[in-house]
Amino acid sequence: MLYGIISDIHSNLEGLNAVLAEMEREGVESVFCCGDIIGYGADPEGCLELILERGIRSIRGNHERGLEDLEAGTLPRMNDLALEALRYSAARLSRDQRELLISLPDRMEAEGDFLIFHGSPAHPDMYVFDEFEARYSFKSLRRDYGGPASRLCFIGHTHVCAVFLLEENEEQMAGGAVMKEGRLDLPEGMAVMANAGSCGQYRGGVPSASFCLYDSESRALSFRFVDYDVAAAQEKILKAGLPAELAERLAEGW
Repeated sequence: MLYGIISDIHSNLEGLNAVLAEMEREGVESVFCCGDIIGYGADPEGCLELILERGIRSIRGNHERGLEDLEAGTLPRMNDLALEALRYSAARLSRDQRELLISLPDRMEAEGDFLIFHGSPAHPDMYVFDEFEARYSFKSLRRDYGGPASRLCFIGHTHVCAVFLLEENEEQMAGGAVMKEGRLDLPEGMAVMANAGSCGQYRGGVPSASFCLYDSESRALSFRFVDYDVAAAQEKILKAGLPAELAERLAEGW
């Protein structure tokens, strides 16, 4: 099975469309999303409708949990920029759409092949940037999630592609940010944690949309970076009255 893994769409319909078109060219058979469908961008309802139309299975990210806080009359724990964009998303979505997003699970297993989380197996809002954070996350993965699927998991949240590998004896570990496209044949006897980056607001220094491919038969993991119409996404953000910084950062890749 050839899987496509996306994360952190953040209401960027241009980025999402570009990624899905590239996945179609690659022959992807099943797509999973590591959360944060909404927030930051101008098209929350369009992105959700496309996710549902394509049958993409998704978990919640911190922005969906923030939406649940807003619905409950509680202030989400996020910065002012993110909060303003989240309120915009909430206003654009129908009640049924908001309820659907809130009802998404916080984790998911993909047909026994891998697990998906938003931030980390240890906590849905934890960032995994380096080997120290990855090692802590691997411990939680092995302690709390059994079975073959726990040998591989996909995460998001940082908006930067990355991969971490841990030996079975937990003595040796390697990995970090992935800055260019490439294929990794997953070694036997190692646990792997891969970050799909973001197809809506990539923060790895390039104005692209990113995603992962995973071939469960060959155990091959690939990272992809796709160009999309950044100017169109920026124009929509500005026309929506959202902060200009949200438009500017798309072109900067931060």
